[in-house]
Amino acid sequence: MAGSPPREREPVSGLSLPLTHQELSSDGLPSAALRCTFDGSVFRCGTCQTDSDCPTGKACVANRATRRFECMDEECETDIHCFPGTTCRPVTLGATGPIVRRCAPTGSRREGEACDALFISEQGACDEGLVCHRGVCSPPCQLGDPTSCPEGTTCEHGLNGAACAKDCRARGCPDGQQCKLLDDSESQCLASVSGECPERPCAEGERCNMRVARGRGVFWCAKSCDPLSADSCPQGQVCGVGGGTLSTCFLKCDPTALDACGEGAACVTVSEDMTLWGCRPELPE
Repeated sequence: MAGSPPREREPVSGLSLPLTHQELSSDGLPSAALRCTFDGSVFRCGTCQTDSDCPTGKACVANRATRRFECMDEECETDIHCFPGTTCRPVTLGATGPIVRRCAPTGSRREGEACDALFISEQGACDEGLVCHRGVCSPPCQLGDPTSCPEGTTCEHGLNGAACAKDCRARGCPDGQQCKLLDDSESQCLASVSGECPERPCAEGERCNMRVARGRGVFWCAKSCDPLSADSCPQGQVCGVGGGTLSTCFLKCDPTALDACGEGAACVTVSEDMTLWGCRPELPE
């Protein structure tokens, strides 16, 4: 069933993009949506659930054309392996399997504008000749060559290849944006921010979880946990992926229940195999 049209927002120095659940594809569904079935315990959204379900060399990839998870292998190594109008982009993060690259359509996002690290739609993809680095369309560069980047930026390795990045703590941000610390060494200009960590440290035994996408960021403290220990989270909570390889506790929720987490949070899968569901703060508008 088609959803309502995405709400328009006044652009903030080119960073504004509709949230993925507000951006609709030509079929009337949200651009990031997948077609899934629920068997009473697990959502199944294709022929695989994790990279371990796939043969060696392949990974479980969200195929945006079919809206299903499928085992796919690498299609390209560089842009020259793709047809005009497409570019070679990673479609997996490589956290639990190989980084798989496929030819995806180029977008229209310009240098300095927000973008999607993994391809979701042309609307969130960078223009030809740019790469998405730290959620921002950036010019590519050569590692080890300081002259390959403009003054005030440095060449950094990223998922989409080496790109020029600036430290907003030194250079500041455009009007209407906030320089938000991501960790000890990285920062990013964001148009909308919710949460005060990691600038304000979390309590002992907690870590700062974060979700950054499309020029927005939400940051929250959560108790660290051990996914192999059944009692590492308080009752009513589950131990899920908090970021990278670290795990944190989430309030347990039922994905089939409307408004399971209340205002300001969504019930999302917090485990790779989609068996655990927890409440995660939503990105700010």
